[in-house]
Amino acid sequence: MTSALRVPIENPQPSQLYLSGRKLHAASAWFDFDDPRYDPLPVLRGAPGFPDRDEPVLVDGHTRAFLAHLAGADELLVRDVTDEGHPLALYADCVAWCERKGIASVAHFADRVVNHDSYQRRWIDRCHRVASVLDE
Repeated sequence: MTSALRVPIENPQPSQLYLSGRKLHAASAWFDFDDPRYDPLPVLRGAPGFPDRDEPVLVDGHTRAFLAHLAGADELLVRDVTDEGHPLALYADCVAWCERKGIASVAHFADRVVNHDSYQRRWIDRCHRVASVLDE
């Protein structure tokens, strides 16, 4: 297992467009805003498809990262999962979508929290459609 490292909270590039209000609500029930503790968030660093990207790409844990932002954290605890077989082509598409929408840090989720049905339709279903095309 890769060891955890701390990065400035503004550095990781998100790889999703929206947060689920349901997931945010559920996570806020256990998240300690006075002392944020969470498992290290998975990131890609220098992965094929992201060779010119200096900042890590957040591949999961966007809700926890946003909660850390709301808590005023300066850093995120992350771990490099580049060599763990993630679908790099899909994440490259996701990052491109984020860049087109101006989502460059977890702070940009402030106006991108949607109800869970909308999250399913606007984000999860979109990812599944692209993943199925990439699998062909």
